Amino acid sequence: MTRVISAAVLAFIITMGLLLLMHFLIASNLKEPEQGKEYKIPDIVMPDRKVSEEFDTRKPDKPDEAKQPPPEIPEPEYQSPNVNTAIAVSAPTNLDLNISAVGGFSSDGDYLPIVKVEAKYPSSALSRGTEGYCTVQYTVATDGSTKDVEVYDCPQSVFARSSVAAAKKFKYKPKVVDGQPIEVKGVRNRFIFKMATE
Repeated sequence: MTRVISAAVLAFIITMGLLLLMHFLIASNLKEPEQGKEYKIPDIVMPDRKVSEEFDTRKPDKPDEAKQPPPEIPEPEYQSPNVNTAIAVSAPTNLDLNISAVGGFSSDGDYLPIVKVEAKYPSSALSRGTEGYCTVQYTVATDGSTKDVEVYDCPQSVFARSSVAAAKKFKYKPKVVDGQPIEVKGVRNRFIFKMATE
């Protein structure tokens, strides 16, 4: 009997101790949290700015004009060679000749111009208003082309280069003797350079 009473008293004491512990723990959790230190964040204010667009409409300055014109480049000088005299050729350009038979050499005949190209007026002569003429001499080959083109008479040497270049583009019906084409040397052509008048 004594054991039962002592066990009951011990159980009561333990139970009361647990209840007090629980009450203490609950009471400690019910407290309000301590107030921490407050920090104030300053307000950020952007200043008002007026944005404007500007367009540069100024025109660039004109470059300074050249005080002196560029120097003129002299044309190469051509020397007239000593050649045999011959009749100068003058015929209409781009003649349409009906050449028949094999190779166009069906019968004997003299050479005839088929294509003649005009000489280009040199820009240096054009700017100075220079006029004149230039006679070139060449050989009509067996195929109708020109070769060995050279200046024969050219008082204004500025026209020599364009005259030679044009004569190199000439085409002929070659001279035929006994059914065979032959070369004709000493053929001449004069180019007239004259300013156009309005």
